[in-house]
Amino acid sequence: MRKIESELKLLPSQIIKNGFLQPNFAELFRVLYENTKPIDDILSKTINTEDIPRNGRFESELIITGFDEPSQKKLESLEYEARKAQIMDSDLPMNKVIEVQKRALEALLKQLTAPGFMKIDETLSSLKQLADICHFNYINMVHLFDQNFDGLASTSLGLVTAVPTESAAPILQDLYYLTGSLKINTAEEKAIFALKELLTGQPLSESEKSNLSSNLKKINSVFTKYLTSDVMKKIICLGKKDSNITFQFATYRSNSLKGFIEYMQKRFASDSERIKGEIKDYTVSFEIKELFGDQKLEELNVYNSQTNEYLRSETPYSFIWITPLQVLKTFMQTFITTSVKTVLNNIVIEGFFNNQSYKADFSSSIYAMNEIENQIEEFEKSFERNGPNDEAELRGLIQDSRANQDFLKKVGSLVDNINNQAHKLIQETSKILYQLYIEIGELIVDSKKSKSDMVSNIKVLLTSARNHDGAGMIEQQQENWKLFLKIMKNYAIIGEIENNHDQ
Repeated sequence: MRKIESELKLLPSQIIKNGFLQPNFAELFRVLYENTKPIDDILSKTINTEDIPRNGRFESELIITGFDEPSQKKLESLEYEARKAQIMDSDLPMNKVIEVQKRALEALLKQLTAPGFMKIDETLSSLKQLADICHFNYINMVHLFDQNFDGLASTSLGLVTAVPTESAAPILQDLYYLTGSLKINTAEEKAIFALKELLTGQPLSESEKSNLSSNLKKINSVFTKYLTSDVMKKIICLGKKDSNITFQFATYRSNSLKGFIEYMQKRFASDSERIKGEIKDYTVSFEIKELFGDQKLEELNVYNSQTNEYLRSETPYSFIWITPLQVLKTFMQTFITTSVKTVLNNIVIEGFFNNQSYKADFSSSIYAMNEIENQIEEFEKSFERNGPNDEAELRGLIQDSRANQDFLKKVGSLVDNINNQAHKLIQETSKILYQLYIEIGELIVDSKKSKSDMVSNIKVLLTSARNHDGAGMIEQQQENWKLFLKIMKNYAIIGEIENNHDQ
């Protein structure tokens, strides 16, 4: 211990005397307090926030700066809107264009194995260490020497008292833990400049660059010339009266390149599904207008555009079957009215079917049709509290993903599962309504014959007073059914629609 104290006394900085830390030591922490604050203001709002997706966005922007200008333009061409425009303007099939875009993205991502990008990853790792160092509470140490220093009204130390090493040792040991292999070079400086410009959306002036550069140089100077690892270790040992303390450094590693690759791939896949859906929606928009006129499409609970906007803004994922479900729900409420259902149910109950097998098939179709609205309602209720698709749980996972990216994978799995349920509902109900459209068409044709082949009393049923209005609606709506099925054929696998009832 005497050897350690003797070595500290010989330091030209004269930070210790007779076991007491001197004003020069306090000044080092004042310098750190003053110069880390501007850097902390940048890092704590960019790559060192509690919002991991936000951190990732700023890290991604730094990674993108490693691409040459032509590659950066290619990356821009793979943004959502640019991709969608390419697909819509191309004469090639949609999947072919998407495949070309995917190969272009993979070629760009392969560049990330180059030494230049590895250097960016190292710089990001250094910045994370620098962020912790700049967020350290230096004023606690300063207050041991000057309790009146507040860092706001006072920019220099006032009356400073010497402090025993044992008082400073715990704070110094926390700082020592953060400083292992600290380096602040040109790469870190340029990255700080870039983050500041990204944060403000404005280019830095030369004076701003000079000020930030000065901050970084002073921080670096303190840790490389005065508060070196060796000096801090000796003061800590002296303060704790133990020369055999085991010291540890924090480990800083960056997986930013890996995270960037995964994010770009996930976003590409999600955008591809979104583009396919939106192009389909645009394709059928004219038919939807023809079918429903100015009537507004019914919205589903949670599985709607508002929730989807939230999803897209917070994650790489999205709901992709919103429009067909809206069309289905609106069609059921507009055309499958109570009077229509009454006629169809009466045919099942009171019809004299000449073929029992046909009756069984028709009855099954009517029963399935009656269940469609319940199926839609059940899907909507699945988003309620404690439901299989609990909206609160989904939003909670999204919020948690800001602090832990593992939760984002759970969000992806949940959204994929919800989309699969939505598509299954579309497929099954479209198939039911297609089959019913065929069967109703056959009954209409049968009712016009002099002698019905399928239901011997079909004319009586359709012309009776209680069924007349509903029967008239069913026949008038056949073109509406055909148009509805043409729309749904874009989203579900069903049979041919044209010329089914023209005979």
